[in-house]
Amino acid sequence: MLHITDSQVSELLDFRGVTEVLAEAFQDLAHDKAAVHGRQRTDCAGMKLSTMGGIWAARNVAGVKVYPTVTGQFSFAMILFDLSTNTPVAVLDGNELTRFRTASITRMVASRAAAPSPRKLALFGAGLQGRSQAHALCEVFRFDEICVVDPKAEGAWCDRLQSLSGARVRLTTAEKAVRDADVVITATRSSEPVFDGEWLAPGAFVAAIGTSTPKGRELDDTTMSRAARIVVEWKQQSLVEAGEIVLWNQRHLTEKYVDLPELFGGQQPWRLEQPGITVFKSVGVGLADVATAQLVLSRVRGGWLLAADEVTA
Repeated sequence: MLHITDSQVSELLDFRGVTEVLAEAFQDLAHDKAAVHGRQRTDCAGMKLSTMGGIWAARNVAGVKVYPTVTGQFSFAMILFDLSTNTPVAVLDGNELTRFRTASITRMVASRAAAPSPRKLALFGAGLQGRSQAHALCEVFRFDEICVVDPKAEGAWCDRLQSLSGARVRLTTAEKAVRDADVVITATRSSEPVFDGEWLAPGAFVAAIGTSTPKGRELDDTTMSRAARIVVEWKQQSLVEAGEIVLWNQRHLTEKYVDLPELFGGQQPWRLEQPGITVFKSVGVGLADVATAQLVLSRVRGGWLLAADEVTA
């Protein structure tokens, strides 16, 4: 088997390419040419071991991502199988893989479901994933203003983002960030809501990607209640994992949920006919990891890596 490191994955991937392959995978999921292997978690002595994966039959590939959680920190690895030969073909370090697929799935949904030509982005969390979310979105949207909410945000990174995007980037309060924002991204580790849903503009697109446990949430009940639509990756997993949904459903019943197979299958339109708040709640699904890993492997085989940076057999 090949071993592909995080540094090699970073060299091989780009947000546009990952976004495109994710769309292909979810299109096939909608037409029974792919399947999700739901996340499994095992707890012991304050530590966790989790697995998630999928089968992409249209590409003859399957895979499983495995990761322990120790003192709140993750470490990811991915094993990929070639189904045409029924053999394992690669092990990939999974940290960069996860970073790219998470930001790219937000980009994929936002580019289809958010209002066209958004001008203001509110970003909660300027850590590794928050920065990736901003970079992925700035490749497809031309924002005038980006408001960052994070007491630990680096001013130097804000300056670089301003230079890269052409938008005015500034650190600000939660309320000032959310007011009049067209797109709101939450990429924090908070287990409590990070803003008041009353502040949201009537047609805002909100993506919450920071938590994937039923006991934590970045969005409050007001945001969920005001949303005209709540988009999730895959209902079977999202409706039991997403704290925003699980905790809200203790008091509310709703028919507002739609998942990516329904959208890619044409059962639901991507954009609402009447302006309204759209919430995208991402918890991560294994098929996205398989699709991203398959893209990495195809680029390795296509000679994308520098000669001096070959994978280990």
